[in-house]
Amino acid sequence: MTSIPFTLLLLVTMMVPTTSAQGGISTCCLKITGTKVHRDLLRKYYVEDPSSCTQHAVVFTTVQGKRICASKTNVWTKTSMAYIDGKNWQQKHQTLKTTSLTGI
Repeated sequence: MTSIPFTLLLLVTMMVPTTSAQGGISTCCLKITGTKVHRDLLRKYYVEDPSSCTQHAVVFTTVQGKRICASKTNVWTKTSMAYIDGKNWQQKHQTLKTTSLTGI
């Protein structure tokens, strides 16, 4: 009788890190789409964890909060990731420059 609760506890303990790694199973891409939007409409991205999700995808979030699942090997995906990285780098350095000029 004691082995059933112990087994359930063990299963739950094993599943928690997997489901929480990306914010839950529902955040994994079920399929990769060929949707391409203008890069100015993309806010951020992340690469799905292959140990948690079956698709090996890059997930873009638009300024409207929509998610786009793209192939990691797609040229559009790679250039969009580089664009977002560059935009974030520029914003970070602009903020640092402004902060150092104002003396804050």
